[in-house]
Amino acid sequence: MNVNYHVLGLLGLLGFTVGYIILLIFCEILNRKLKVDAEYTRKFSHVASVLMALFFFPLVFKNVGYALALSALFFVLLMIAKAKKWLPSVDGVERKTGGSYFLAFGLGATYYISVVFDKSAAFTLALLIFAISDPLAGLVGGKWIKSQRIYGRKTIAGSLAFLFSALFICLLFFNSIYDNPMIALSLMVALTATATELISARGTDNFTVPLVVVTMLLFRQFLIY
Repeated sequence: MNVNYHVLGLLGLLGFTVGYIILLIFCEILNRKLKVDAEYTRKFSHVASVLMALFFFPLVFKNVGYALALSALFFVLLMIAKAKKWLPSVDGVERKTGGSYFLAFGLGATYYISVVFDKSAAFTLALLIFAISDPLAGLVGGKWIKSQRIYGRKTIAGSLAFLFSALFICLLFFNSIYDNPMIALSLMVALTATATELISARGTDNFTVPLVVVTMLLFRQFLIY
């Protein structure tokens, strides 16, 4: 491996860590000082961290091992933070969830698969759905609209929000990449991701959803013929 890749990887570890700490400090200020509900600060940190990974990982982690190391590092740090109650902006929600831990592993695993199979587009789509549809479902189903629960804490409104936003993202994505909205594949990806989010309890959807999406993109030729 070129030594420059190792330097870039180490700088990437440092840069992402500093950026994420700044993000968490900002969320703590919103929550503690400005009294913003923890559900909103948690969702904000979710969206921001995934978008950081979307642009950051492909740029600096040419050696995928550094991305995996970063995921493991943040898994440990977030576990410690929860045990010490350092981050009420992330962990101060009423429900029991390990979503922040699964988020760290979900990012690392999704990037690893996309690199191994040389499918950067799959990584991009998986993280776009991960960043937008998942928190939107939580807000619509849990905060904004009172709706019947269909599985655990998941609601009809939340699942519909996930489905339609994921479908919209897929249609735009495929049209921009392949000059074709690939409606059948878009529907399959959106429906499968929605079903995965529905049955994934206590934050495990932060791991399962991006992995399901990236896997479907790896085998897309078998899905549309």
